[in-house]
Amino acid sequence: MESKSQTTAQEKTDSIESTMDVLNKSEVLDNKTDSIESKILSPTHHPTNEKDSMESKSQTPTHRTIKKDYAVAEVGVYRGDFARVINESFKENRFYLFDTFEGFSVNDMQSSRDGVMRANLGVKHFANTSVELVLGKMPFPQNCVIKKGWFPSSASDLDSKEKFCFVNLDCDLYEPILAGLKFFYPRMCKGGIILVHEYFSNGYVGVKKAVDEFFIESKLPTFHKFPIGDNLSIAILKT
Repeated sequence: MESKSQTTAQEKTDSIESTMDVLNKSEVLDNKTDSIESKILSPTHHPTNEKDSMESKSQTPTHRTIKKDYAVAEVGVYRGDFARVINESFKENRFYLFDTFEGFSVNDMQSSRDGVMRANLGVKHFANTSVELVLGKMPFPQNCVIKKGWFPSSASDLDSKEKFCFVNLDCDLYEPILAGLKFFYPRMCKGGIILVHEYFSNGYVGVKKAVDEFFIESKLPTFHKFPIGDNLSIAILKT
């Protein structure tokens, strides 16, 4: 089974490129200014490594940018590799980073809905990280808001009026995925995207269960979720 540390730069790039392509067609983007790079908006661009991805994004601006009054977030930051791509892509937006920074929460590991994966993972899995390590990777750390602790309790002090245009849920287990969807979906702007990692994974079975359960309970049409180019994730569109 592939771990987060083994996730390739190509997969990260494919996820954000495909998602940004959707955002490019939505009301989240402002047509008046020039700062979102064309390469990250193109789902057909496939740099060979993360360095090429970062360089290509800096070369050719387009006429659209993410509206600055929306925030972005990631739940399940781990060592901050994908968070760095998000921070670079949404360079003028407030960025909330939710993680225990100490591995899985005991509260989340107790769920029976995560199946056999619970036998293979301990509460200290993904614990080899720190706030300092993550912030050191951010190109725009001044826009980052660290929310250390168990989610969703760590989000309890967020302004109820805060709206989000992009959220990445990469927390692998049923409980935090479901909590993330319930917390963020009502707070998404029209045209906003929630990216859910591991939906198609054969290992983290609780992720798909949480998403499908959320769609049934919320009576959302299934066409509001669609696969992303990394073969693991889905994007959920707020309409």
